[in-house]
Amino acid sequence: MAAASLLPAVYLLAREGFSLGLLGEQLSAPSTGPLIWNTIQLLILVGISCVVLGVGLAVLVARTDIPFRRAWIVGFTLPLGVPSFVGSYTWVATSYRVAPSSTFIYGLRGAWIVLTLALFPYVFLPTLVALRGLDPAQEETARSLGDSAWRAFTKVTLPRLRIAIAGGLLIISLHLLAEFGALQMLRYETLTTAVVNRATVLGSPEAARALAVVLAVGAIGLLVLDRLIRGSGRDDKVGEAPARTTSPWRLSRMRWPSVGLAGVVVMASLGVPLYATAAGIVPYFTRSTSAVVDWDLLAHSGFNTAKYALAAALGATVVAFPVSLISVRFPGPVSVFAERSVWVAHALPGVIVALSLVYLSVRFAYPLYQTSTLLVIAYVVMFLPLAVAAQQVGVAQASGQLEEVSRSLGDGPWRTFRRVTLPLVAPAAATGAMFVALDAGKELTTTLLLHPTGENTLATALWGTTKGEVLDFTAAAPYGVLLLIIGAVPAVLLARRTLRG
Repeated sequence: MAAASLLPAVYLLAREGFSLGLLGEQLSAPSTGPLIWNTIQLLILVGISCVVLGVGLAVLVARTDIPFRRAWIVGFTLPLGVPSFVGSYTWVATSYRVAPSSTFIYGLRGAWIVLTLALFPYVFLPTLVALRGLDPAQEETARSLGDSAWRAFTKVTLPRLRIAIAGGLLIISLHLLAEFGALQMLRYETLTTAVVNRATVLGSPEAARALAVVLAVGAIGLLVLDRLIRGSGRDDKVGEAPARTTSPWRLSRMRWPSVGLAGVVVMASLGVPLYATAAGIVPYFTRSTSAVVDWDLLAHSGFNTAKYALAAALGATVVAFPVSLISVRFPGPVSVFAERSVWVAHALPGVIVALSLVYLSVRFAYPLYQTSTLLVIAYVVMFLPLAVAAQQVGVAQASGQLEEVSRSLGDGPWRTFRRVTLPLVAPAAATGAMFVALDAGKELTTTLLLHPTGENTLATALWGTTKGEVLDFTAAAPYGVLLLIIGAVPAVLLARRTLRG
């Protein structure tokens, strides 16, 4: 699995036409420095914002007496079902309706706002689960020694959340390195947009691969940083049941301002996409538009989106098990290398993953070329780490002692895995599968390049309504609505799992 995940990165270096001289030429080009700086700025701003927002909201619903707690958990999870390029699309549409000449939503500012609202749940969810799984005894001891509730939380509890926060931040950072659709819509250039444009518009695939090498190096740097932040992780108890619960903090006068703040986050992350798509749909019902919905294309695209997302979720769940098991049960250099390797493809632009699979299929597996199977393989390679990360939590919770007892009673390794390990890991594996389905259903760049001829998805059909900088909001609305509905299903299931936890 590690070797398969590294194939796109190997493609960057092994494909003919690439050389260190070309890499040096691209690095010394006048445009490369600003592209790298733009990428770094976006990583820092969105990363910090997602951590502050995700951790803050998790603390608000887990540790305070804020009303409507269950509704807020669902509301803070549902943005996962909004594709980032759809979120940017709807923000641009809303800004056009409110202030047609405004450029507020474009550039770094717009990318910062839209991507923070789209990605903060990746920090919110694991932090919320971690908070629920921590025994409050140490925090209460700090309180008994004179610390305030906030000081005890920051001194004792917050450091124990570092693995949950680091895991979410890693997913967000690698997603930002690979993001294209939203940034293209918001007119903010990064290394990824430059890679895609060089490969698909300017006809310079060698230059695109050279810049993608820089992204791969950045991804490796993020993986190393994540490893340092996580440390040994032995004092973290993500997913374990607490010995007892702690009394919620009383918000008192801050009760309704906190509700207002939570409402603003939900309105910005969900209200704007829903408003823009609804505004695009209304003309169809009032017959105030000459546009006609191609219902066959809409239904076919929706079916393909659901089909490919489910296939990718199932495939990633199955192939993630070996990586998850070896990384938890047999820690060491080999298992660390295998587990870290699957993250590399997650940071590469979709166009590079697509081109590498096209090259390999044409050269070595031609029957796969231009098939839905190749598209699903691309999804599995790209989103495999989401399944691995979720399964690792479940494997860690499935005590190895139970497996030893099963083996001592005469069961073989496969029977032990099927009867003992798999049922214990299944809930975490289901969570990982939902994450994969969410990301696969809204993936754009790879789908544009790999989908079989005539087989559209909702993402490609929606993107087809965008011609240059001309945005046909009314034509895009039906595809956006159905994409939001399909994305909401696994997002709601994730929220329900969190509520049960």
